[in-house]
Amino acid sequence: MELCPACGIGVDPEWDVCPKCSQALSDEAIAQAGGPKPPQQTFASSLAWYYHTIPFITSISAVIFADSWAKTSGPLAQTFVPPISFILGGFIGLLILYEFAKINGEG
Repeated sequence: MELCPACGIGVDPEWDVCPKCSQALSDEAIAQAGGPKPPQQTFASSLAWYYHTIPFITSISAVIFADSWAKTSGPLAQTFVPPISFILGGFIGLLILYEFAKINGEG
């Protein structure tokens, strides 16, 4: 099975163009397109799967902490603090994931 050089999906040998990323696959299509496209880089694609659990772990940890803190507070804090902390915890996890990706990409 042949793979697309740009996106890595399996392609049929008879195809001239990749259906996912529009990469020219045959020599004739490459000549018409002006050359091959560079491989696509996606966010944190160089990291192992377990690094991608960081946003989940940080957001759930933030909700547990916020819920325990909000139990002794009023009803307004009990309503708004846990969901807001869930969102902020996930965002902080994404920032941590970005830093790991940046370190791994440079090293």
